[in-house]
Amino acid sequence: MAGDVLAIDANVILRYLVRDDEALWAKADAAMRRMDRGEIVLDCDPVILGEVVWTLTSFYKLPRKDIASALSELLSAEGFRVFGKDRYVRALQLYSTCIPHFADACACAAAIEDCEGRLLSFDRGLSKVAGVSRREELKD
Repeated sequence: MAGDVLAIDANVILRYLVRDDEALWAKADAAMRRMDRGEIVLDCDPVILGEVVWTLTSFYKLPRKDIASALSELLSAEGFRVFGKDRYVRALQLYSTCIPHFADACACAAAIEDCEGRLLSFDRGLSKVAGVSRREELKD
């Protein structure tokens, strides 16, 4: 993949996804088209991804399934770079189906991928997540 690597901010992703400002959407769309053509790489920090999910949920009141679908499609683009991309794809899947908070979905995805499912958490609801073995305490 050739071209510049640019960090992307949440507001560009949001304008692209919600299209609530045509002028800004056009700029965001142009960047996404350049990414799709391999002219640029967009580097998204995981914190930015979390901010996008939070904003789409809290401000725009979009359903979790719609958020997960749109962001999973964006994450699947070769030119859209996120460190730990597979983890966030898994987290979005968990978020869309069984975990109402994206941060919890990220914690579960990390547990599944890196910790043989072991998760230290006081959230009893996470015990129901397939592949997660939640613990509330560790013995000395």
